[in-house]
Amino acid sequence: MRLTGFLASLLITLPATAAVPAAAGGAEKATPQSQVRRELERRRDTFLRRIADEGYHPCAAPRITLADTPSFGNYIPAQNEVVVASWQSLTAAERQDFGQMAQAIGGRATAVSVFEGGTYRWVFMHELGHWWQSCVKQTRPNSYEEENGANRIALAFWREQDPQFAAGIVHGFEALVRAVRSPVPAGLTPQQYLDAHFAELAHGDTYTWFQAESIASLAHEEPPPSLHRALSQPLYPW
Repeated sequence: MRLTGFLASLLITLPATAAVPAAAGGAEKATPQSQVRRELERRRDTFLRRIADEGYHPCAAPRITLADTPSFGNYIPAQNEVVVASWQSLTAAERQDFGQMAQAIGGRATAVSVFEGGTYRWVFMHELGHWWQSCVKQTRPNSYEEENGANRIALAFWREQDPQFAAGIVHGFEALVRAVRSPVPAGLTPQQYLDAHFAELAHGDTYTWFQAESIASLAHEEPPPSLHRALSQPLYPW
């Protein structure tokens, strides 16, 4: 399968009961792109309002572009743009991959519901975490700290906005960490190993494990960080 990287690790976490049932007659319909854009803009604006509520000054809102992109989501600082894949932008091979994933999940899961649930909720918020890092000029490209910080912001946001969704994300990623053997050599931490090998590991199957490990570890932080605290530490750990 071509589904590797961040979203692939997310998809296996989605319980069948959380999926949207297929339309009558067995046909599944993707959300129209105009509706997707409105949904993402509302989510972006909610995030920006929460930033302001917490006493921070958000930068200009990022533009949202629907287009196929690596890992199905990408923030481009130079253009202040979050690029998010839509179902309509996927290749036939990518759609087939999502169909296979839906079959593995079972229940009411469909290729469209699995893709849309993972992309428009978790991946999009993760990329907004990267937007915030750029906004406050605390970036560290190709690092565990930057990816971990974006995950922490996304998890804090969803714990606040939809605790059930956040719990499902954590549960699934913890299951993935248990199921996949750690690629980290003895004597090194995940952070040390990923920072030393980021370019060669990014977007591959091994990188999937690091994203899962990041979220599973963040889930055990005590006390769970508030959104304010997560925003105050864009790179995590420092």
